Amino acid sequence: MENLKEILATPKQIGLLLGAGVSKACGLPNIEDITKLAIAGITNANFIKILDDKDTVENILNKTQQLRILLKSGKEINSLKEQDILDIEKAIKKIIFDELSIEIDTDNFYKLVLWLNFINRDYEKEIFTLNYDLLVEKALEKASLPYFSGFIGNVKPFFITDSVDDFQGVYVKQSWVKLWKLHGSLNFVKDISDKIYIDNSGIESAENLLIYPSMDKYLSSRKAPYISYLDRLRKYLIDKEKIVFVLGYSFGDDHINEVIVNGLNNNHRLSVIAFAYDDFTFKQGIGLLGSYPNFSIYTNKKKYSNRRESIFNSTSNIGDFNNLISLIDEITFSKPIAPEPKIIPKP
Repeated sequence: MENLKEILATPKQIGLLLGAGVSKACGLPNIEDITKLAIAGITNANFIKILDDKDTVENILNKTQQLRILLKSGKEINSLKEQDILDIEKAIKKIIFDELSIEIDTDNFYKLVLWLNFINRDYEKEIFTLNYDLLVEKALEKASLPYFSGFIGNVKPFFITDSVDDFQGVYVKQSWVKLWKLHGSLNFVKDISDKIYIDNSGIESAENLLIYPSMDKYLSSRKAPYISYLDRLRKYLIDKEKIVFVLGYSFGDDHINEVIVNGLNNNHRLSVIAFAYDDFTFKQGIGLLGSYPNFSIYTNKKKYSNRRESIFNSTSNIGDFNNLISLIDEITFSKPIAPEPKIIPKP
């Protein structure tokens, strides 16, 4: 525990990779929850028949996109037409938008970004998130911390690919927090001319969301944010000495896993420290990255470090995002104030 406390309290270059578990800990649904709601919202019985029991919302959207390609020009498969698939996609996107747009307390995210800004005060600050919600943005704005996500403008901020590759501060100051949303965001939209921009009005977003957790984000043009963000993560992990904290991620995205493995293989000054809410994620992390001495993972009463598992003495499950924030808050912002020395009057 003392070693972890020292890492959390000592200024150094630290990056964050956030998964759905952190949003779930704050009260938002995760992929499993969204999947159940999406399936319940699909009324087309012919489409339901082609789903598997293990399909997530990502798999479902993969299938809709494949079917859209096959059903163009009036074709029909199993009584499914192109318009049927478009209606299903629209319904799923609306469910995602409605469920992740609810207002919740972001106090723990607020503490997280304050800590990141403090610990990285002499270094670049970068957050990579797999979540579509706006919890990080709200926390950064609550803390009055400037941040940048590759979009530039005011009325309709538009995406510039080159800005994501900017490590020299050409587009934005290096002191700003860089926020890269690897799976897209609730407020990313694309107009009929394929121009990508941010829309916070909520009027068009439910229909034009760029939050496809599917193959489309990786097969589309390199101008799309997804490829640019993934490239940024790859370059970030192989450059310089740094620690990357992995929070709320269950190692279920092959694209992200490949990038992490590449970083550990090619940058021996990189340390990856993961926090697993449950034993399943703990074992997933070890199975994927356990052969690297610069990988560590913590869960309830257990840790894996230097290629061996051991007991972790903690009063709570450190893999729970809320418990981790409590520890950060305790050692970073709640240090007791030393009493003033007593002044002994001269005789």
